[in-house]
Order: sequence, then C-alpha cells, then structure tokens
Amino acid sequence: DYEPSGEHIVYNGNYFPIKWDKVITWGEPGGLKLNSDTYSSYRGKPPRDITMFVNHWDVCLSSKSCVSVLNKRKVSVHFCIDNDGTIYQLADLQHACWHASDRTVNHKSIGVEISNAYYTKYQDWYTKRFGPRPVVTDAVVHGRTLDPHLGFYPVQIEALKALWEAVSNACGIPLEAPLKNGGLDTGENRDVSSGKFEGFVNHYNI
Repeated sequence: DYEPSGEHIVYNGNYFPIKWDKVITWGEPGGLKLNSDTYSSYRGKPPRDITMFVNHWDVCLSSKSCVSVLNKRKVSVHFCIDNDGTIYQLADLQHACWHASDRTVNHKSIGVEISNAYYTKYQDWYTKRFGPRPVVTDAVVHGRTLDPHLGFYPVQIEALKALWEAVSNACGIPLEAPLKNGGLDTGENRDVSSGKFEGFVNHYNI
C-alpha cells in the first residue's frame, strides 16, 4: 500500500534511508510477507516507542524458508538477512512483532533473523551455492562453549551493520550493547529481559 522509493526501511508509513544496495520491502516485487495473525498491528496509531533491536539466528537455509516457518508458528520479525546479504523488511516497524518470547520486549523492540542453518552438516549445501561459511569453534553463550558451528557470511555482517545504522537513525535507538566484565554480555541480562535496556542485543540476552 505504498510506492517503493529507493533503498529504504519503513517506520509508521514513512521511508528512512539505508546505506545498503539490496533491500526489499514486503510491498515490492520479490518481497517476503508475514501473515496478519503473526504480529500486533498499530496502523494509524502514534509512532511506537521502540528502544531495542534484537538479533536472532534463524537456523534456516534461507530467508524464504525462515518466513515460511515464522508464518506456520504464528511468530514474526521485522527483517530477515539472506545468504547473499539481501535485507528483507517483512513488516512496518510500527507493528510489534512476536520474536522475543516476552511481551514487554516485543512491544519495545525490532527483530531481525539472520539466515544460517548453524550445523556443520550443511556446509556442503552452502559451498555449492554461495561458497563455504566460516566455522566458529570458540563461541560462549550462557557460560557454555558451543560445539563447532557455521558462522555468518561477511556480507551478512555488513548488511546487519547497515541495518543497525538505519534503524538507529529512524527510531533513535542508541548504538549500545549490553556489557559485562569489559566485553559483550553473552548471557541473560536483567535490564534487557525487563525491557529497561536501550540499544542492540542478542536473543540470548533475553
């Protein structure tokens, strides 16, 4: 219900620029779309008070398959980042997507799913289509070292950085992350899970 206008993201019907050359919103050809029963619509309401951005790992082979899973499970995020770095906006940021397993956080936040099937058994599938993914061997979450797993493509990280900047400019979310002992907090963070934190977080912080 709007006309595309260059590379942009959409917040309450308004366009905000993004410094990335592969962005497709839900109303454009090739766009991916959520079912209407997967999020809380605030169309026509005052701009939503957005204070957090939550990064998710989709554990799917592509953004298209991720959106199919979201619709089947009746959950949602605002963005997906595909294997080639394409950013799909699935819903206006004005709507509260159901992605954080917590109502308070959902209504204060924006969510993104970054495509990566995670398990090393999928490396051959990726190598044939996009080239090999990096393998991560030293990741620690909630105090536990994870098994070796596939990492994100560099182009996905660059797309994510561009999305962070655009969302910060559009919504005023500070470019801050939860910290602990001088580094990133890799566990649950009470300020995040209570909705008090303002900034960019990972789902494991919730």
